[in-house]
Amino acid sequence: PDFPICLIRSAMAGIHVPVGHPPVVFCTPGNFDLCEKIVAHLSWSIGKARFRTFANGEISVKLEQSVSNYDVFVVCARDDFESEINFMLMQLLIVLDALKSESPHRITVVLPCVEYARQDRKFEAGEAIAPKLLLHLMATAGADRFVTLDLHNQAEAGFSPAQAALDELTCEKYLANFIRDNISDFKPEETLVCATDAGGAKRTRKMADELQVGFMMADKFRPKAGEVGQVKIISDASLNPRNVIIVDDMFDTCGSLVKVVEAVHNFAPEAKIYAVGTHGYFSKDAQDKIAKMASESGLEWVAVTNCISPRMPLQKFQRAGIADRLKIVDISRLIAGAIIRIHLGASVNLPKFRQLGPLNPDPLLAEAAFVPTSQYTLRGAAQPPRADDQ
Repeated sequence: PDFPICLIRSAMAGIHVPVGHPPVVFCTPGNFDLCEKIVAHLSWSIGKARFRTFANGEISVKLEQSVSNYDVFVVCARDDFESEINFMLMQLLIVLDALKSESPHRITVVLPCVEYARQDRKFEAGEAIAPKLLLHLMATAGADRFVTLDLHNQAEAGFSPAQAALDELTCEKYLANFIRDNISDFKPEETLVCATDAGGAKRTRKMADELQVGFMMADKFRPKAGEVGQVKIISDASLNPRNVIIVDDMFDTCGSLVKVVEAVHNFAPEAKIYAVGTHGYFSKDAQDKIAKMASESGLEWVAVTNCISPRMPLQKFQRAGIADRLKIVDISRLIAGAIIRIHLGASVNLPKFRQLGPLNPDPLLAEAAFVPTSQYTLRGAAQPPRADDQ
């Protein structure tokens, strides 16, 4: 208050004042291909960071660009071809800490697949709720917000810390579009979708509504106490389907898929069977099981998204001689649409965005190329003092 305003204006002359929070997208070493596709939709570039591993196995991360005042997005997608999952998660935590130390405006973690998702409840005393722990660890390391796709259990959205929102995207429109394009002579009246169990019925009904087809469900029955359960088909449709599409959120060892495919094949021996899901792990001998289902039970192909890197599964399927049985659905545009909306302060939960499929133009993505991606400033200019400043 003791300084004349004219002196303050003179002192401000030539000062560069930062304006806005330019975006930058970083990627952990796994599934770099997905990150490249995401930034291509945005017409941005990937942030520069160096990941190293010391001889004793420790991880080192160094940022090679400034992120001060930036709106930071970190894409961390599983890639078993690149590294083991727990090693990848440690890389993520370290890069989050490195980013937080440079005073960014906000850090949003994009987790196309939340790991440990099946440990979402205590089945017995003494068990941990691992996905809740994982989200809290990331928030402690510096994450302010999370984006993911098709949670194993939608209640997991509540595992996020109170100060860090979690947004769940759904891939059903992308998978439905793939089904229409890749099933020859697709006719809704000759097609049924099948849930693998009661827990997946809601997800499968959404897919049935999207495709405008009938619904059926596989369920396990025990004929007598103590006997091994049998998978039976429950169907609300009386027609004899030409195509049956099994819908699940993930395919891991594919043990459950084998039982469902066998039950569907017994229910409709002449039907062609397909399987679609969001997350494709294909652990252990999953490719051998799928090869057997293809030869004995009428399974045509399995389709998953690229939210988990398909490099390792494709290699396994190729070795088993069934490379053409695995189909990959690209969901990079869906993630890019969520990123640009978060950056611009728009909601990712509005129907206008949720109803966008791969064939619908995204107006915000079309404008993403015009978003400044480097720090820009306004420069103060010296002005002559006004009479009322004297």
